Amino acid sequence: MRKENKKKILLTFDYEVFFRKSGTFEYCIQKPVNDLLVFFETHNIGATFFVDVLYYLRLLEYEETRPTAELLKSQLQRLVLSGSRIEPHLHPHWLDATYVNGAWEFPHYQRYRLQALNESEIIGLFRKSCRVLEEIAGEVQNDYKVMSYRAGGWCIQPFEQLKKSFLECGVIVDSSVAPYMKGSSSVHSFDFSEVKPMSYYRFNTDPTKSEQNGDLIEIPISTFRCSSYSKIKRKFKNKLHRNELIPYGDGNGIPVSSVNRFLPAYEMVSLERMFPGDLSRIIQHSEQDVVNIISHPKGLSKMSFHCLDWLVRNNHQFMTIKEYYEQEVM
Repeated sequence: MRKENKKKILLTFDYEVFFRKSGTFEYCIQKPVNDLLVFFETHNIGATFFVDVLYYLRLLEYEETRPTAELLKSQLQRLVLSGSRIEPHLHPHWLDATYVNGAWEFPHYQRYRLQALNESEIIGLFRKSCRVLEEIAGEVQNDYKVMSYRAGGWCIQPFEQLKKSFLECGVIVDSSVAPYMKGSSSVHSFDFSEVKPMSYYRFNTDPTKSEQNGDLIEIPISTFRCSSYSKIKRKFKNKLHRNELIPYGDGNGIPVSSVNRFLPAYEMVSLERMFPGDLSRIIQHSEQDVVNIISHPKGLSKMSFHCLDWLVRNNHQFMTIKEYYEQEVM
């Protein structure tokens, strides 16, 4: 088997359920993350999990869902013990969610973006989320401190409303920007179309603008250009391997608008709906020394684990965001 050029691989996961039909903790998070843990512990891999903290806090509010909150907490602690990181990831629309007849309902998404809150609300929510994760991790690892963040729905803009929270809570790294990409839905939007791929860069008040003396670090999500031919080819491969592409998750999300599905477009590098051969080409052609792969446990499938197997067999170097920051940025 031909070996690829060795890359630093950041496996980053948004640890969350769905936001239209939420699905269950068991299938969206518990089962896929348990399988990831077995794989990680077997191969001594650490990853970074951006935890939807508000989901956990809402679980604590209902007697019926508190056992789920305990399972979630236990799983996060196992992640920390195995060498992975847990970091904040905020979806404030959970503030308006209700739990009715054994299921979560979302009456509206007016507070989907963190920036929909006022400054004091943002700081309070950010502070509480960081503290909760530090308390959970602190029970199994002394002096655990969060240090990175990924915005819910990639809604990191405008950043001026968030910087004070970053500085107060000791968050020094963001990983929300996906170079060349732009997207929107009925409730959110992001525009990274002018950002060029870099392993990392410093910034101050705009995470899409590199500033040499910036206070904060952006470690962008890796992206690749998917041609029309590749999209058509993928469509046929998806049909051929449909059973291996069935996701763990049992809910559905808010659709993001995009260009025609067969026109060339940039996409985020992910373990979801990806084949090992395609991932191989993407990594081989990357000009960066680090590939920041974004995935969601709810979207993983058997094929995702084939991709992980390929990464291990090709001896790429797995790192958490904290490890990458300490070894390559500081």
